[in-house]
Amino acid sequence: MKKENNLKKDSSINKNQELKILREIIETISYNLDLKEVLSRIVKIVSGVTKADSCFLYLIDDGELVLRASLNPKPLEIGSIKLKLGEGITGWVARNLKTVAIAKEAYNDERFKFVNSLPEDKFEGFLSVPIIYRDKVLGVINVQHCRPRKYSENEITLFELVAKATGGAIGNAMLFSEKEALKEALETRKVIEKAKGILMNEFSISEDEAYKLLHKKSMDKRLSMKEISNAVIISSEFKK
Repeated sequence: MKKENNLKKDSSINKNQELKILREIIETISYNLDLKEVLSRIVKIVSGVTKADSCFLYLIDDGELVLRASLNPKPLEIGSIKLKLGEGITGWVARNLKTVAIAKEAYNDERFKFVNSLPEDKFEGFLSVPIIYRDKVLGVINVQHCRPRKYSENEITLFELVAKATGGAIGNAMLFSEKEALKEALETRKVIEKAKGILMNEFSISEDEAYKLLHKKSMDKRLSMKEISNAVIISSEFKK
């Protein structure tokens, strides 16, 4: 991974500290398959490593970078703030797979993009690293500091190691989430098919009519198709 910075190398973070931090990452997130929890823990760990005032984690979704986690609570912004690849410093990092470290006045960088809802846009220090897993960019982690901050070579290297380690955790969590979603979809389909069969037999209607009846009840009751279908199945069993 390439790096863009002009900072002097120091030894403020030694190998023992690096190993301790990486061990913490492995112990706290590598075996967690809940994506939301994984992202939350990553943000906390990264913020602790860099003593950041702010930390944002973006994931790529349908070709865009979407804000998925924040050190400071952002309930309205999570999931709604989106950047195109190449847009802002974050998008630039994702597209070029290069780390960006800006010691002060990050908001004056020509690549910077202001988001009116984020007070962090006025922060000085900015460190942004791509999250890569199996040679594929998954997202970007940003840390920011209210005051000017020189990011040392050791600090940047460690941050990149953190991003690399968490890339695997995120990749596993995303894969698990996809499998769970597929499993849920298959279970829902089975339940709906069974409910349709019950309605077809009970009311002598076609499969299409049975589906429309379930859909109408779902809309009227403001319940999911699976919930309505389960209700039909339970009702049928009581009639036996």
